Parts: sequence; structure tokens; C-alpha cells
Amino acid sequence: MNLKRSFIFNILFMLGVNFIVKPIWVFGIDRTVQNDLGSNEYGLYFAIFNFTYLFQILLDFGLQNYNQTEISKDRLNFPRMFANTVFAKIILIIIYILVSTLVAHFLGYTKYKFFYWILLNQILLSFNILLRTNVSAHQLFIRDAFLSVIDKILMIIGALFMLIPAIQILDLSIMNFVKVQTLALLITSAVCILFNLKLSPHLVWKIDLSIIKKVILESIPFATIYFLMSVSNRIDTVMIEQILGNQGATQAGIYAQSYRIIESINNMGYVIAGILLPLFAYRIGQKESVHQVLKHAYSLMLTIIIPIVIGGVFFANDIMETLYAGHTTVQSSQVFMVLTFNFISIGMLYVFGTLLTANKNFSLMIPALLVTTILNIITNYLLIPRLGALGAAITTFGTQLSVLVIYVIACFKIFRLPFSVQILLSSIAFATVISVLAYLLSLSSIFWLFALMIIGIASIIVSFLFKIVTVETLKLKF
Repeated sequence: MNLKRSFIFNILFMLGVNFIVKPIWVFGIDRTVQNDLGSNEYGLYFAIFNFTYLFQILLDFGLQNYNQTEISKDRLNFPRMFANTVFAKIILIIIYILVSTLVAHFLGYTKYKFFYWILLNQILLSFNILLRTNVSAHQLFIRDAFLSVIDKILMIIGALFMLIPAIQILDLSIMNFVKVQTLALLITSAVCILFNLKLSPHLVWKIDLSIIKKVILESIPFATIYFLMSVSNRIDTVMIEQILGNQGATQAGIYAQSYRIIESINNMGYVIAGILLPLFAYRIGQKESVHQVLKHAYSLMLTIIIPIVIGGVFFANDIMETLYAGHTTVQSSQVFMVLTFNFISIGMLYVFGTLLTANKNFSLMIPALLVTTILNIITNYLLIPRLGALGAAITTFGTQLSVLVIYVIACFKIFRLPFSVQILLSSIAFATVISVLAYLLSLSSIFWLFALMIIGIASIIVSFLFKIVTVETLKLKF
């Protein structure tokens, strides 16, 4: 077997690399910074960070998904699109800075100096992701895996000079925390540019306004979807901070305690979607069936989702008490349980949503996201004053589940997918067995981390026994 062409190998490699590096950043660095600075100060940073994320539509405008989709269908598009795509990105950066700064001024965020550094970091991160889409569109997933973690590796190294007394050369503060991220992202940008230049010796450096216009116009549906998803996923923290007044920053910090864990987990879905999008787009472009890729993607995602969700629910209190020792974790544990359930919807949306995106079913996706996003905002306004961070978590769960139901029904109709009772029953049986195992482990005195490891290993074995993951899954190639 050619491992570089193996679907499962590339996914496992991408997941493995990210699992090694990003949890160190999330739980070793980011969590420590919040614990040392306190939920109030960190909560303000987290709220502003999510605020700058809301305007990613202006910064990305769908360029990432559009660029990856078009080049995946035909790699000959890359040489003539590269310079024009970068130029279009520069235009969007200018618009992003102007609009986000103006709105931030009215919300009172511009009085904090670190706001501008966070803004710069969002720009660099978005630019790096755009450059990475060229690499993944060429199905160079191992290189993309390296590019996906190099910024976090550099951030971890830089943050150590704030957190370890023996080598401390920077005071621990939000400002220095953000500046360390900026330096890491700048270095990553240079590496991404180098990798892109090596993709083709025939890059066309002439700026063609007609191509730029075409890119921007055809990116509008991608941009709309990105915007609605960003609002739905990120506005909760901003609303918590704005609605709850003096308790806003503290509640945002409580939400952040759970959200950082879930966001780290969500990265697995993002990694898989990054591989699935070019695969789906290529097959659709070649008029080939997507049934087998979708089936194996679902199976793999289910095998990942179930142990995480069930393990997270049964051991929520233990996890939060360990990670945030010295802090009251009753409310954050409740938030964590709800957000953990939400990973079922998010994980599957990375499969079915990616398929619809590759097929450009925007006329269905945009109305669905628009309605659910409006409901998300309304429900947040109703629940946050009553339940605080927990209200935002409940709203997120309901919103994502609604979108998933719509997307799954759409995929079955558009691609004429056969309904398999066997897959449904196997999935239910799989979840039931893992739930029973998790329940029994929760009654024992075993440390939660070891319990999760047992659940993870058992999930792999059971997934093969119930034929959720099969030999065909392992043999699937690009």
C-alpha cells in the first residue's frame, strides 16, 4: 500500500501530529495562563478574541474553501490563481481592519492595547490557512500537517519564557501572551510562503483584475456560510460579556474553561474536513461517486466522536477539577457536559457539511444557517440572563443539532444515498456498549485519564467488531 495515498493513514497522521502539539498549547499553556491571571482578566481577552473572530467573513470572504475547491478539481488553476488570490486577500485585510476596529470602538474594546495585537494575529492566522489550502489541494497532507502545528510549537516555546521561573524573561500578562503568538504566526507565514512557492515553477505573477473579480464573486457563497457559522459559533462569548455586565467577563471565563477543551477536540473534525473537502471536490469534478468516501468518513468520525462524548459526560467533574484546581468548577462542569454533547453535531457537520460545500449546495446551506443563526442569537438573549454560560452552551447545542438534521436530510436527497438499517443499528449498538463501559468505569476509583484511554481503545476494537470500521476503510485511497 502506498501510504501517502492512503485515506486512513493521512487522517491518522494529521490527527496524531495535532494531538501531540495542540493539547500542550491548550492545556499546558493557555489553561495555565487563565489559571494564573484569573477568569476575569482572561475572560476579557477571550471575549475580545472571539469578537475579532466574528469579522472573519471580511478577512476570509470564502477564499479558503473556494481556493481549495477549485484547485482540488484542477491543479492547473494554481499557477494563475496564486498571485491574484493573495492580492484579493490583501484587499480583504484592509477592509477587515477598518470595520472590526470601528465596531470595537463602540463596544469599548479599542481602549485595550492587546486588541490590536489580537487583530494582527487573526490576520496572520487567516493568511496562513489560505496558503495551506494550496498545499492540501495538492493532496500533500503530510506537509499540511506540519504547517498546521508549526505556529503552536513556536507559541509553546515562546510561552515557556513567561511561565517557567528558571528561564522567565517575560512578565506574565495578556499583552505578552498575545505578542508571543504574533511572533510565532509571523515565522509560520514565512514557512507557508516557501512551501507555496515550491508547488509550481510556473507561477504567474501578473495581477489580472478579471480573475480577482471572478474569485471574489464566486467566493461570496463560501463567505456567507463562513460568516453565519462564525456568528453561530463565536457570538456566545461576546453576548455573555456584553449582557451580564459586571459578571460578564467572569462568566465568559467560565465558558472559556470548557470551550477551550471542546475547541481542541473540534480540531480533529477540522483536520478530517480539510482532507475530505479536496477528496469530495475531486470526485465531484471527475463525476465519480462520493458514496464510499462518505461512508468511511462517517464511520471514522463516529468512532472518534462516541468515546469522546460519552467519556466527557461521565467524567466531566473529574476533568474540570483536575484542569482547574483551586477554581470552582461546578458551573464549568455543567457547561462542559453540554458542549461535549454538541461535539456529536459538530463532528458530523464536518462530514456532511463538507460534502455539501464541495458540491456547492449553497442555496440550501445559506438559508438553513441564516435561520438557525437568528434563532441562536434570540435564544442566547433569553437564556444567558437566566443561566449565564450554561445558557449559551444549551443554545449552541440546539443550533448545531438543527443544522445537522437539515444537512443530513439534504445529503441523502441530493446524492441519493441508500439508507442502511445495518449502519444505523451498528451505530446505536456501538454507542450503547461504550456508554455501559464508561458507566462501569465511572463507578470505580480509576483515574479519569486512564478511564478515557480504556474507553478509546475499547472503541477501536468495538468499531471493528460491529463492522463500523472495516478493512475497506483502511484500504481506501485518494
